[in-house]
Amino acid sequence: MQGSAQQSDTGGLPPSSSGRRLALHGSILTLLGYGGAQLLRLGSNLVLARLLFPDAFGLMALVAVFMQGLQMFTDIGLGPSIIHNKRGHEPAFLHTAYTLQVLRGFLLWGMCWVLAPMVAGFFATTDPQAESLITLLPVAALTAVIGGFNSMGIYLLNRNMSLGIFTALELLPQLAASVVMILWAFWFPSVWALVVGGLASSLVRLMLSHVWNPGPPDRFGWNQDCLRDLFHFGKWIFLSTLVAFLAQHLDRILLGKLLTLAELGVYSIAMTFARVPIHVSGRLSSTVIFPLLARLQDNPKALVAACLRARQQVLWISGAVCLGFALAAPLFFGVLYDERYHDAGGISQWLALYVWSHVLMSSMDRIPLALGQPKKLFQTGLLTTIAMLLALPGYTYFGLPGFILGMSMANLLAHGYLVMGLPEGRADMLRQGLIFTLG
Repeated sequence: MQGSAQQSDTGGLPPSSSGRRLALHGSILTLLGYGGAQLLRLGSNLVLARLLFPDAFGLMALVAVFMQGLQMFTDIGLGPSIIHNKRGHEPAFLHTAYTLQVLRGFLLWGMCWVLAPMVAGFFATTDPQAESLITLLPVAALTAVIGGFNSMGIYLLNRNMSLGIFTALELLPQLAASVVMILWAFWFPSVWALVVGGLASSLVRLMLSHVWNPGPPDRFGWNQDCLRDLFHFGKWIFLSTLVAFLAQHLDRILLGKLLTLAELGVYSIAMTFARVPIHVSGRLSSTVIFPLLARLQDNPKALVAACLRARQQVLWISGAVCLGFALAAPLFFGVLYDERYHDAGGISQWLALYVWSHVLMSSMDRIPLALGQPKKLFQTGLLTTIAMLLALPGYTYFGLPGFILGMSMANLLAHGYLVMGLPEGRADMLRQGLIFTLG
């Protein structure tokens, strides 16, 4: 009975047959959904770039960095815990996780009210317009309160690899955000269009998460055993996401002091499109690769072999997108954007180096989580954050291209450290990364 139950929970998938079909099916659905979301984002961005000034995108970049920082600083890994833990489908486990998520949302909102004046004062020394962050941040932080009430069904859909509905949960909120932002910017052209769009996206996602919840209805609950499991796995998720935030967003924090808001806005738009391969690899890693690897957590050799097979698809897709956009970026921004944003084309070409170095790492960083070793992910993120300081001397001597090269080196160092920590297949993983990089 126990073996049967475990087989049902994991799907009983041999990694070379059903697992491969699931990976392919999941990859196709994920890419279709992500492609649709990117088309929506591209269309709305083109319209908004004509309705708003670069300063608005610079302000929103600072808001996004601050909000993502708070989100990651308080992340205790509820989603990965539900996917990884064998009790993740039980009502007591889900209700305890739901309670923690709601409490976390209100905590984030309160922290925004307290920290907003300090954040505004810090960036206002470079550009006085940053003073408006005092009001922008608390309103934008309402997304954390709304998101706190999202159904645990989102994680169950990912756990069960019900990726059709999971993809719709990503696509429809993006559609709502695009419509609201464009309409608001048309009638009231200001940075508030971007903030209100984020709130609309959160509300639609909240509603749909409960409509499509495949598990028990969400309730408040408190179970000590479940709480212990959540914190045992989540403490390293918390630390790893903390350093991951610094590694991923330290560029905008540092450049927020080195550049004007208009220059930061142009850089942010360039990064938004240059990061498409990062989002592709990250989405495939979290929604396809991680659930599959979690089923093989008791067999490290098979787990690494499965990751190598799945990673090959991720590197093909991400590499093609990365190279294509790097070549087309100057024409893309030159034709579709007005002269205020033309510099984003050259910036995007340099960013292609950073993006590829990030893809190499993110396409395999689910292995430690699947093996129940989130501490390794924290150590990797810490190394990346420290190595990111290489970007500062790069900026001093070579300007923005030197800054981007420094960020790329940080990712490559972290990738090497992550590979060396694998229980199996180190040479195969390095060889795969090298072949695709040369290609």
